Amino acid sequence: MVTRPEPPAQSRPSGDSVLTDSLIELAGTADDDSAVVALLATIAQLSADLLDPVAFASVTRQHESRYSTVAMSSALALAVDEAQYADNAGPCLDTLDGGAPTSVPRIDATISWPGFRDTAYSLGLRSSLSVPLLAGRGEPTASLNLYGHDPAKMAPLSAAVLAAYDDAPRGRPPRSDADLCPGALQLIAGLVGAFAVRDTIQQAIGMIIVERQTNAYLAYALLRSHAAATTGSLLDVATAIVAGDRR
Repeated sequence: MVTRPEPPAQSRPSGDSVLTDSLIELAGTADDDSAVVALLATIAQLSADLLDPVAFASVTRQHESRYSTVAMSSALALAVDEAQYADNAGPCLDTLDGGAPTSVPRIDATISWPGFRDTAYSLGLRSSLSVPLLAGRGEPTASLNLYGHDPAKMAPLSAAVLAAYDDAPRGRPPRSDADLCPGALQLIAGLVGAFAVRDTIQQAIGMIIVERQTNAYLAYALLRSHAAATTGSLLDVATAIVAGDRR
């Protein structure tokens, strides 16, 4: 069974870094916070609006063993997502399961996911990219699914996203690329910013583990509880802990 949500009402960040800011904000928001759904809807719509190679965008989440589309810019994106859920196979599922981006340079050439291939191709889509999105726990909370009509235009975007994930463990700065549109540069900057937020939160969790002699699950719960009690974000609290400020 697939959820078909109506996009929630929300206020978007302003300025020329709206997509970047939304991705960074998501990374510092607890996975079970009600704000996550609104942020995912914002990210999906901004991706469709700002990424020149992208025709449609959607967001997939998993609850237990079930997948659902929680945000979308078009019903066409939902149809492609549903084909993957029906087969329990597709790039967005691989992205959630593996925690890495999944690029499909040529949809018509893929043999791994026939349901996805046939549905996407029949709707005029020729290339896709699924990107893991991080929330406060530091693990992929959703897959951002980007669908395009032109493989040649999608290729630089896919290469830049894959490079950002390759560089993330080494803490390298984002790469500039003249082939990327301004929206794509926002996406890359947002992903890199999300990695930095994750690293700070994970460092704070590690310090709590040592101090309290506990495990990662309980350390995250303590961090989450402290953030709620102080009305601060997870990132604010984590930054204070890393800096040695426990007030």
